[in-house]
Amino acid sequence: MTVPAPPDSPQPVEEATGTRSVEEDTTGPRPVEDTTGNDPWTPPGPDRGDAADRGGAPAFAAAGPPPWAPYPMPVPPPRNSLGTAAMVLGIVGSTLSLAVILFWLSWLPALLAVILGAVGLGQVRKGLATNRAAALAGVILGITGLLVSTGAGVFVVTQLWAVNQERKAEEEAARVRAEAAIEAAETRAAQEKERAEAEKQRIEAERQRIAAEREKAAADERARRLSFGQSYTYPDGLKVTMAAPERYVPSTTVFEAPKNAKIVQVSITVVNTGSQGVSLEGAGLPSVRDAFGGPVFTLIDGSARMKILPGSLAPGEQATGVSAYALPAGAADPFSVGIDHGLGSQRKNVIWSGPPA
Repeated sequence: MTVPAPPDSPQPVEEATGTRSVEEDTTGPRPVEDTTGNDPWTPPGPDRGDAADRGGAPAFAAAGPPPWAPYPMPVPPPRNSLGTAAMVLGIVGSTLSLAVILFWLSWLPALLAVILGAVGLGQVRKGLATNRAAALAGVILGITGLLVSTGAGVFVVTQLWAVNQERKAEEEAARVRAEAAIEAAETRAAQEKERAEAEKQRIEAERQRIAAEREKAAADERARRLSFGQSYTYPDGLKVTMAAPERYVPSTTVFEAPKNAKIVQVSITVVNTGSQGVSLEGAGLPSVRDAFGGPVFTLIDGSARMKILPGSLAPGEQATGVSAYALPAGAADPFSVGIDHGLGSQRKNVIWSGPPA
């Protein structure tokens, strides 16, 4: 049975037989209200409602079109929130993607815009939403934001990689420079050490040379400090022998000698053992000193016993010089006799010393 609709919502309804629909005639005359209590749609006859007046049960009227149409089914509102959210998120994502440094913030709203926009487009196709343009805009803006953020991310990562590679290259160059500097410093230190060692060796060699020269000079000095009766040979081959002193008795014609003096005779023999002649300049007369190093009086008498050495000697030539000296009392033991011979720095003094005869 069809439920009648309120009179303010006239809509077409189907007849009881379902063969055609009848629209309510709003232009024709409306049925007159029956004040008797009978249904105006019930045709007159024995089954009319006045049968109630006879105490019988009321008869239902025959089926007929209702005076008004049934209520319409309510239409649900469109689901446009996903498309709108997709568009907003797409705008946010694409806007953030324009700032390269914010690419890491833009990809999420852009991705959500694509997802929500795709869902919104699906609802539009199903007739559940009406904002296809907003959902499509959200998808497009989301894809754009994703592409831009991806490109920005690739650019930033590339730049960071390039900066990292440059930093590594600088660090490697700095390491190479540091290693080169360390190696150069080590090389310089080794060279300095070698130079210091060489200088030390040179100084040690010089010290040893000086010590050797000093030792040689001391040895030569000792070699030139002889006793009476010993010989010394100079580098030029001159061999000098100082005989032991002898007592000397002067002649009557001698100059007066100091009182209480010891008079001795000194005999010097020189031989040229070299291959060239030698000069005896400055060596003709010896230097005689008493025990305190003071000069000794040279005694000269008129006898022929005194001999002076010649000025030079030929190779193999020999000569002897004889002289007398008065040694002061108390300073005669020991006394010394010296001979200087040589040229320049090669000039050497040979000293013989000992007690008088």
